[in-house]
Order: sequence, then C-alpha cells, then structure tokens
Amino acid sequence: MKQLLAKKPFLRISSAAISVTREITGDMTDFPVEDVLTYYALSQADFLREYEPTGHKINSQLYYPDKILFNEEDKKYYIQPVIRCAFPFQQVIATKHLCHLCGNDIQFEISTPREKEKDTDTFFDFCKGWLNKNMEVTWHEAAKSAKITGDCAIAFYMNKGKMRTKNFSFLNRDVLYPHYDEITGELSVFARTYSDIDPETNLPARFCEVWDSSHLHFFKESTEAGADANPLDTIGSLKNFTLPGFIHQKSTPHNFSQIPIAYHRVDSGACWTPGQDAIDKYELAISHLSMNNMAYAFPIMVLKGDDIRIKGDVYGNVKAIFGGKDDSADYLSNPESSAAFDLQLRTLLQQIFTGTFTVLPPEVKSGDLPGVAIKLLFSPAVEKAMQDAKEFNPFIDKLTELFKEGYGIETGNSTKYAALSIFGWIKPYVHQNDTELFSNASTAVQNKYLSRQTASELATLAGYGKNYEWDRVSREEHYEQMADLLTDIKRKQIAQQPTLDISAGSQRQTSQGLHNINVNPDNKRIWDENGNWPGRNNWDTWNATHQ
Repeated sequence: MKQLLAKKPFLRISSAAISVTREITGDMTDFPVEDVLTYYALSQADFLREYEPTGHKINSQLYYPDKILFNEEDKKYYIQPVIRCAFPFQQVIATKHLCHLCGNDIQFEISTPREKEKDTDTFFDFCKGWLNKNMEVTWHEAAKSAKITGDCAIAFYMNKGKMRTKNFSFLNRDVLYPHYDEITGELSVFARTYSDIDPETNLPARFCEVWDSSHLHFFKESTEAGADANPLDTIGSLKNFTLPGFIHQKSTPHNFSQIPIAYHRVDSGACWTPGQDAIDKYELAISHLSMNNMAYAFPIMVLKGDDIRIKGDVYGNVKAIFGGKDDSADYLSNPESSAAFDLQLRTLLQQIFTGTFTVLPPEVKSGDLPGVAIKLLFSPAVEKAMQDAKEFNPFIDKLTELFKEGYGIETGNSTKYAALSIFGWIKPYVHQNDTELFSNASTAVQNKYLSRQTASELATLAGYGKNYEWDRVSREEHYEQMADLLTDIKRKQIAQQPTLDISAGSQRQTSQGLHNINVNPDNKRIWDENGNWPGRNNWDTWNATHQ
C-alpha cells in the first residue's frame, strides 16, 4: 500500500561525508570506491520564507541574535536590537527568469508535412481558442509557481459545457501529490490538499481532491475516531493507495480520456537556490556595515580638562563648550573600513546574479544597439531561458494535448482536434532592436526566401500587429483589386454613352436655374461652367441599377 499524501522531498546536498572503510585484500584494481551522499530536506514553506524578505534568515534570532549588554550601574542585563537588512533578491531573480521564459507566447505549428486547408482552419481556431481562454496567463502563473515553490499543476475541467482551467500551487497553499505509473511513467493518480471553510460547520477544515483516469474524488479530513476511510475500500479505481484520516464525500466524472492534470516539478527547488547562500551572507554583511556606521559614522567628541561645561539646545545638540586654558575638545577620527566592506559586498552581489543567471540592465551610453550586442549583454539570462524551455517542453506538450481535448468537447469538434497534429514550444524572449528585425525581414521578402505571411507573423511577435494580421492584409489587397475592377467597368460604361450635339452658348435648366453649356467641337461633349458633363458621376447608371 502506498500513502496517497506523500511526495518526493526537495533536497540540497550536504557537505558532510560518510566514509566507508574496510580492509583491502587482493588486487587493488577490484576495490570499489564507496561514498555516501548526505542531504538535508527542504519544504516548500522554506522557499516562501526565502522569497519574502520578512522571512529571511537575517530576521531570525538564532541566525543573527541581538546583543546582550550588562549595565554596571544597576547590575542588570539589557537586550540591544541590532540592525537587520533584508533585500528582495529572490523576487528580482524570479521576475527576470519569468520575463525571458514567458515573454513570448507559446509557439504552435502543425506537424503535418503539407498543410491541408481544413487543417489550417482548425489550427487557426485552436490558436484563437488558446488566446480566448487566457492560456498564456495560465501558463505564466504555472511557471511562476515552479520558479518560486518548485512545482506547479494546471487542472482542466468542464463547467456547463465550457472548458475551464485552474492553477494549483503552493503559493495558494495547495500541496500537490503526483503519482506515476512505474511502467509507462505516465501520471496515474494526482492528489491535492487544501484548507477551506467547511460549509457544514463554518470552521476551517482540510480537504483533499484525488484525480484518477475517470473521476474526481472529494475527501474531507475527520478528527472523529474510527472515521478513516480507505479509498481502496470506497473507490475501486484507486488501487494500492491508502488515505488515513480522511472520509470520502463524493465522486464526479471529469469527462476526459485521461487525468486532466498537467504537472511539472523542478527538483532543484526555487530558481534562486544556487545564490541563496550568497544572499544570506550579503544581508549579514550589510547588517554588520549598518551597525558599524551607527558606531563610527557619526563623530565622537573627546573632552580633556577638569572643569568643562557643555551647553546644548532642547534637542541635545552641543551649542557651546566652556573650559580652562589647559582644557581641550576634539573629535576621534573614524576608522577606515569602507574599502574592505566594498570589496566584500561587490563580490557577493556579483556571485548572486552570476550564480542565478540574472543580468542587471547595463548602462547604454549610445543609441540603439544592434541585435547581436543585445544578445551578448543578456546572454546568461537567455541561456538559462533556453535550458528552462527544454525542461518545460513535456509540460507544454501535456498542456497542448489537454487543451485540444477540452476545447474540442466545448466546440463539438473533438474528432477534428484529435486528428490535428499540433506541437508547441517555448521561444525565450530576447531584448531586440525592432528596426533591425523589420529591416532583415523586408530584405528576406524582397529576395524571396521568406514569405510575406511569415514576415507578417514576425511583426505580430514584435507587437506591431494582431494574430490575424495576414488575413487583414489579404482582405485589403482583395478590396483594392475589386475597386480597380469596378473603376474599369465604370470607364467602359462612360465611354459607351452617346454624346449630345448642342451648339455653343446653349443653356441647361437645373434646380438652381439656368447654366451656360459649352460645347467641345472635337468630341461633341457638353461641358458646364463647373467642368462637368451629364453622366460624369454615373448617376444615370446608378439609378438604373438601384431601383
């Protein structure tokens, strides 16, 4: 029997080594080297404490205790609080990682060798549904959870015929328990525990949701003796699992052909893990520097003499010093420690960002930088995003597969979406020069090794168009062709109209009165004083065809 509410812990390797010694006899080459690694486990709550500045180690009395001073006058001990400096490095690192990982939308393509027209239409409907369902926002929230807490999950479900998604994350106090099939490696059972208000008692209670291949099962924690329910006894689909301390409430079908859960885990934990030790030491060094500045940054006055009087104001500031001719007053010189602190802080700060592949914005003293220069400046962050894109690729595949099935059920096109072969991938965001991008695309189109549609898609990625921009361009060209064709027809109709032979100096009666009509003797066309002739605006043709 397996415990359903059990998961692999997040581990960090320890420097402690367990040596294995034994006597060696015989050939030295056959002796195996044995070494046992030791780890210490971290919870996802530890990641949240590292993420929030108020939970940093520098605020702990065990890590950085306050000073205890003894007063000689009253013979008592007093606690002097020390300055504690905590900085949101973890939040900066997570934000920058998410910027390069989720800055571009998920890229989709049809994996068939030759795109058929019906497949293309279905593919466009898929992309439109992906945007309408805000899947980019859902993906960003999942990536944020994985970067901060080490894992994430997206659940798909049907609500009144509409497909919906929900993010599961420890950021929302959800604890996720995935279980995989030992043979196929696919997700076999997924459980989530969370706390909510019990509608029966109006008190906080702990609940558990269990997803299997066909149903969603609901459990509630019970403190009553003998109220434990084993899912193996109540639900036949959950095999070889036990859930002590919970009672089964209900089960509903989720209407998917598989477990509608896309789950991803980062075994190393939070994204700032490589630089966490440097962050702790940086905050400790800044705290020591602050205490040093409190002690020595302000001048210390030294008074020498037997009869020295000091006059000050109501705020305690010294205004006058009185003394004899042999008395003196002076200031102590401050100890020079800024250079040592500066070296330590600069080294720690560099290691924090270097170890987490984070790039601070460089100072640009010239105009627009070429694309290759921008990529070199942000190369550490881009390289990390490329690595993350490969690691998240199975998660994106599962997300695409579940979205096809759920959106197909909603639109009634399950067969079309099931037959559509779509693959998606993450394109890391790179700061770029848009002018250079458009110039290169225009050159490629002119040299005919890049289609105009692809160039339009590049403009869309840069934010200068919509995802249906190519359709707009095609419609505009179609309207221009129709307008040119209509103009040619009108010209032919005008040319076929008979001309009137009226002598010069004649007049024509209009609603505004009599107007002079001039005659061109060459083509016998009648001109009025405004340069018009009957039928020039084609009103006769319009009236004849629009009765």
